[in-house]
Amino acid sequence: LNALWFAGAAGIGAVAGLLGDRISLGFVAETERQVEAHLDGHLERLPAGDTRSRAILAQMREDEIRHGRDALARGGDELPRPLQGLMRLTARVMTATAYRL
Repeated sequence: LNALWFAGAAGIGAVAGLLGDRISLGFVAETERQVEAHLDGHLERLPAGDTRSRAILAQMREDEIRHGRDALARGGDELPRPLQGLMRLTARVMTATAYRL
């Protein structure tokens, strides 16, 4: 599914780019916020003793937070709530599909 996910992300990124920097950077910020939440879920499910995996996920989470802040600091706008919800729904469909296959 990697090729499909990549093509979809590239297409969405191209559309966001055409809408201008404020929307494109807002899309980046919202994507990073949702990835952060996804990583939080993984951290909650990991065994407490798995310190190596926890350290990797914690660093990934910090990177995502920084990317989102940077996008907003560079002029990104908050996306409308309905678009944020659509992004969450799309991510859930992608995750469920990947788990089932």
